[in-house]
Amino acid sequence: MTIPNLLQKNFERQTVSKLRQTQSIIAQAIRMAEEEYGDVSGWELPIRSSTAATEIADKLKPFLKITTDCGITDTKAACVVNKQYKQLNGNLHGGGNYTTRTDCYKIALLNGSSIWWKGPDEATRFITFWIDVNGKYLPNTYGKDLFVFVYEAGTNSIKPLGADKNDNYWQSSCKKTGNGWGCAYYVLQNQDMNYLH
Repeated sequence: MTIPNLLQKNFERQTVSKLRQTQSIIAQAIRMAEEEYGDVSGWELPIRSSTAATEIADKLKPFLKITTDCGITDTKAACVVNKQYKQLNGNLHGGGNYTTRTDCYKIALLNGSSIWWKGPDEATRFITFWIDVNGKYLPNTYGKDLFVFVYEAGTNSIKPLGADKNDNYWQSSCKKTGNGWGCAYYVLQNQDMNYLH
């Protein structure tokens, strides 16, 4: 094997491990917050607002090991890269620059991951989480170091995006021509990132 191939394989192994670890950290924080404040469905989060993101932060932060709390607007780009993330197909993601998006709350964790979340877009999806497993460092691409999870009504846990055939299904989004949004499901199910090859 060549050195670039070895480096890529090592990056993929570390990514899989960090993603599993960070999902577990968030899931545990949600469980503890629900013990304290009741089920997420009862938090009465307003739809599409910075208020919802901040209310979620107030409930989750006591149960997370945070190195940097960047809040709603990460003006110094301490948690999130100060540019648009790329999709797996190489296109820029159309969601804008996360450092300035005021509907998302951003933090950096002790394990080196950055996470940010937003509140409900609809009545059933209460929280959307983004996990950048290596913080703001490259490649800053969905399906490579950035992965999406959701907390929905009735699940009582965070689930990786990509399992649902109607919502960024991994078979269509997690390939070289896809957007990469559904790759969290593939990575956790298969414990690899073979879709990159």
